[in-house]
Amino acid sequence: MYTRITRLIAANCALNGKVPLPWSRTLDASLHVLDLSHNRLDAVIADSWLPKIRLDLSHNAHPLRVSAEVIRRAIKSGMELWLTRTELANRDEVMGLWQTELGPQEAWTPRPSQGFECQDLSNPNLRVTPELFLPEQMCSCSPGFFGKGADCQQCPNGTYSAGRNSSQCTKCPEGSRSSAGSTAVSQCVCPFGSPEEASEGASRCRCDAHQALISEQRCIPCSELHLLCETPGHVAKDAPLEDGFLRLEVPSEEIFQCLDVKHCQSSSCIAGRSGPLCVDCAEHFRATGGLCLECKDVSAQQRLCIMLGSAIALTLLAAAAWHMRHRAPSLSQSNKCLLQLLLEQLAALLQLTQLWAVLGRLRRPISSGTQTEEQSSSDLVLSLLEVLQFTSTEVQNFLALECVYDGVAVRSLFALATPLVPLLILLLCSCAEIFSRGLGICVGLKILTVLFIGGASGSAQLLGCQEVDGAGVPLKHFAFRPLFPQQRCSEAPWVDRIGWTTAFCYGVLIPCFLGFLFAKQNVVMRRVKAAMVYTTCNAGKVVVHMQGLTTEQSSKDAMLAKRLVCGAAAYVAVRVKGQAVVELQEAKNAVIVTPIAKDVVGTSESLGVESLVFGSDTEELEALQWHFMAQMLMERSILEQKEDRVMLGAKQLFCKYAKCENVWMEVCIKVMAAALVSVVAVNNLWLSVAITLGMALVIGLTRPFVQPQLNVLQTACFACLAVAAVGFRHHVALARLALAVPFGLLLVQLRHPDSPEMLALRLQQELEAKIHEGPVEVSAEQCA
Repeated sequence: MYTRITRLIAANCALNGKVPLPWSRTLDASLHVLDLSHNRLDAVIADSWLPKIRLDLSHNAHPLRVSAEVIRRAIKSGMELWLTRTELANRDEVMGLWQTELGPQEAWTPRPSQGFECQDLSNPNLRVTPELFLPEQMCSCSPGFFGKGADCQQCPNGTYSAGRNSSQCTKCPEGSRSSAGSTAVSQCVCPFGSPEEASEGASRCRCDAHQALISEQRCIPCSELHLLCETPGHVAKDAPLEDGFLRLEVPSEEIFQCLDVKHCQSSSCIAGRSGPLCVDCAEHFRATGGLCLECKDVSAQQRLCIMLGSAIALTLLAAAAWHMRHRAPSLSQSNKCLLQLLLEQLAALLQLTQLWAVLGRLRRPISSGTQTEEQSSSDLVLSLLEVLQFTSTEVQNFLALECVYDGVAVRSLFALATPLVPLLILLLCSCAEIFSRGLGICVGLKILTVLFIGGASGSAQLLGCQEVDGAGVPLKHFAFRPLFPQQRCSEAPWVDRIGWTTAFCYGVLIPCFLGFLFAKQNVVMRRVKAAMVYTTCNAGKVVVHMQGLTTEQSSKDAMLAKRLVCGAAAYVAVRVKGQAVVELQEAKNAVIVTPIAKDVVGTSESLGVESLVFGSDTEELEALQWHFMAQMLMERSILEQKEDRVMLGAKQLFCKYAKCENVWMEVCIKVMAAALVSVVAVNNLWLSVAITLGMALVIGLTRPFVQPQLNVLQTACFACLAVAAVGFRHHVALARLALAVPFGLLLVQLRHPDSPEMLALRLQQELEAKIHEGPVEVSAEQCA
């Protein structure tokens, strides 16, 4: 009979050596627990089978060797093997069981103070301390630490580790900081934005969505820079742009709005556009009317044929006009009046359209990508009227030379030709003086009427510099020349030299020449101012006398008879409302005017607006008008007899004005046009309005032209130009209406094409032709 032993406790008994298993079948059959913890054992060995007991070998004082066979048999036999807080001595041997008999649980148990996490074994019969059993297999360094297994160290400042078992810590993005033991890149504190979750390579600080990084290392809203930043991480210098905006240098943080936003899309120019702010036309496109049209397949030979054909057509047209000039059928007096008035009016309207096209540059840039119907219509009208400036640029647009030769070179050449060609033509006109006295001056003055505004405008454009973008933001060192977009304003100084030279010619030399004409006529016309005509009434007859000349001077004055005729013609035109008989009495230095209907003498009707000033009594007004017309007619008589080269060439110009001294208005108009072109070039709206309104006021008050209708039309033209300037800036329809008003006024004036001034001129010609033959009967009826 014996006692059954179920629990055998030998813990903390300083045992050492090996633990042999099994011991005896009798003991093993009754034993349930064998506690050998807290000893100094060396190994556990087994010969064959293992008893189904709990063997507690925990807290062993030094590493314990447990063979792989013991562990395998323990798993199969169901023996509980406790090895907690006991270090395994033969890890390499047991490691072979890791992928087969041994397996970890899914759950990780953190060791916060030690910086690692471990998994327990899935078999509950084996109780181990993972970091002492198989640390490299069962343990991993926690986030925020680096190392292997259970050998972990905390990540220092400025680094982080996001996963388990990191071999080393990852540096925070450059410029950012973090505390020791950081577990994610998000714990790195960036100087701007937030750190990027980089899957490959080093992470970096980046701006959040809808923000962009600028060179000052801060994030600003993309809307402020006109960037498209739907995703995080954009840098301002290379982020995509909103439509209508461009970089003039890539990469760059400086972003500018295109002058016409519809020309810029997807951070670049649309098809057919190129250059800074997309102001130039691309290769294989030609510029015309502010548009870039695609070139068609036209050969140089075809282009040459067009040029030759155009030249031949113009030559034939000029020859036909010259031939018909002397063979045209005679016109009635009414038609002559109408034609003469129409020609003067068309010259005024040509000036109007040229200046209207100049003011068109005051238009505000289109701020949206879609152009309205009103803006498109205005562009079309402007394009058509710019042709009336007769610049060389319009020639190359018509011939499409950009499609045959290099477009940039062609546009540059014709930009230079625009201000230079009119000056060269004027220079050639001086050669005509060799063949005919006054011809060169006469032709030159006519050419000035047509080409002056276009040439002055071209000169101002040569000096132009695009210093702001479409939103008015300064371009600074990116400022470029509008006519030479590839050149910045600080480059190509030769363009400035040509521009200033031509500007001096248009703004100084030409007005000075016209000023010389004013001084010249002032000297020549002194004879007119030295004497005056006056009238006396005698038995229903009016006697026109000359006052201011002595008897001796009168006898020597070959112009005396012509002066007396001028006085008589002026009197009949102003005071006689019907027919009269004019008789010259040279012996008495007088002309006798006998109205056929006596009751009409001195019964002139009130002359319109002047009656508001002079009242219902128009006697004084008629007297002033008569003396005014008499002086006008005498000046024309002197011009007819003058053989001076300058006066002969400028005769037609002088005859356009009521008095020759009014030629100062020609100087004023030229200076005004040059000033207006310069003011528009710097986009000054209200100074443009002041200049045009000032000219309207000057012409309205002085009435310098011989035809009253032309005074009214010119005043209306300049007033409408002031309205057009405001319309271009605020409402284009107003500008188009201002352009149409003078044309409507022209049609109204054509219903009454005659005037007392033109009647006086006709009477003068009629009397000078017949007065020496005896009394002449004349009619003071105006053209219907």
